[in-house]
Amino acid sequence: MKALALAVLAACGMAPPSWAPDAGDCALYEVPSGTDLTAPAVAFKADVMPVLTAHCSSSICHGISNGAKGDLFLGGELQHGADSANVFTNLAATAEQNPKMPYVKPSDPANSYVMHKLDSDQCMFDTACTGGDCQHAMPFDGTLPVETRDIVRRWIAQGAPND
Repeated sequence: MKALALAVLAACGMAPPSWAPDAGDCALYEVPSGTDLTAPAVAFKADVMPVLTAHCSSSICHGISNGAKGDLFLGGELQHGADSANVFTNLAATAEQNPKMPYVKPSDPANSYVMHKLDSDQCMFDTACTGGDCQHAMPFDGTLPVETRDIVRRWIAQGAPND
């Protein structure tokens, strides 16, 4: 349906809405060669949870355990003391939007759905996603700097321990 709407807008010479990706925008993010994902060491509670809390756990996104977007609770209800054990368990599940990929596959960021959402290349997997659309990149308000995304990527590459 989205594709048809975009085609009609283009045929009429109208600009696509701001949410519409350009046809050439969907490209798989590649970690730059020479990037060492084994260092520095990254801990879930000390390093990853602050990223999730700051960028993913608002009450309109993934911050309400009952009714979080995509049924993925990433902390927030308890303010600064979000239940990291609950968040960790949620990240170990299969992605609701893409049932062929877990949110986090330990030691394999390239096959962890959360990284594709953070890297804004989830569109590469549209055919595997429910309804043929992996929807928006996360966070919704814009792509995080690579240094911030690499905190999560390093944690996953280092085995995604619950520490």
